[in-house]
Amino acid sequence: MMDKIRIIQKIKQRFKGSLLADEPLSGHTSYRIGGPADLFALPGDLDDVRLLLDICHAESLDWFVIGRGSNLLVSDTGFRGIVIDVSDAFNHISSRGTVVTAGAGVLLWDLLRYCTEFGLSGLEELSGVPGSLGGAVRLNAGAFGEEIFNTISRIKFLDPTGIVEKRERAEIRAGYRQTDLPRRIVVIEAELTLHDGNPTEMQAVQDNILKRRRERQPLSLPSAGSVFKRPEGDYAGRLIEEAGLKGLRIGDAMVSKKHANFIVNVHVASARDVLHLIREVQERVFERFGVRLEPEIHFVGFEETVP
Repeated sequence: MMDKIRIIQKIKQRFKGSLLADEPLSGHTSYRIGGPADLFALPGDLDDVRLLLDICHAESLDWFVIGRGSNLLVSDTGFRGIVIDVSDAFNHISSRGTVVTAGAGVLLWDLLRYCTEFGLSGLEELSGVPGSLGGAVRLNAGAFGEEIFNTISRIKFLDPTGIVEKRERAEIRAGYRQTDLPRRIVVIEAELTLHDGNPTEMQAVQDNILKRRRERQPLSLPSAGSVFKRPEGDYAGRLIEEAGLKGLRIGDAMVSKKHANFIVNVHVASARDVLHLIREVQERVFERFGVRLEPEIHFVGFEETVP
């Protein structure tokens, strides 16, 4: 068990950011679900992040990085360790020609707005994708046939020992919602190579995509976006709908009636509700079609086996 008082004192000796004890993670995820983290840290800069990694290593503490929490299901018991929120530490955007450098904590929405203002095209199809650039890089986020790694030219990250590394796009294998980047890293920034575009035309594309999202997705209720990855040659939403699972509910977790690949938090769903519903959907789809749906969302803090 963490000696919180001692660890807090140790961190605060050199820490410039903010530090919270027993912070409910429900306030930091798009699902609005999740128990408390032992410690929730908002580092102010790169040195702060390094300090946290050093202390976690020295004290044998678990840690994970959170951006906007848009692709996470956090357990009801929370997380035993330190959650590191990099939204302040890595929140920069700059450009040189058609090359944009953006910090891992930058919201995709803000990145798109910047690119549109300066006529830098290539990310429009990601309009409305929630979350931060760091999270998008880790899972190769995409939408409407485009993926973030179609534009990535280089990334910079910290390894678990605090050493800064750079990796060129050619050195990274990226596929559908996955990369071969090491699991235990902290993304610092990404360099994206775009092309010249017309801001008015770019905005029109984004407006059309946002309209399609509003029409097709349950944006009025908390969710983590698409729950399952697209199976080979098919769509998870189609299989779930064909299995008659729209509206299926466990507690306050429900398969959306609007888009079957969304599980929404109807009121005060628990992580346990969502987890059990995910398993139920997997089992019923497998029974009907022989297809095992693979979750796209990430699970944090669970002691039991997750799907």
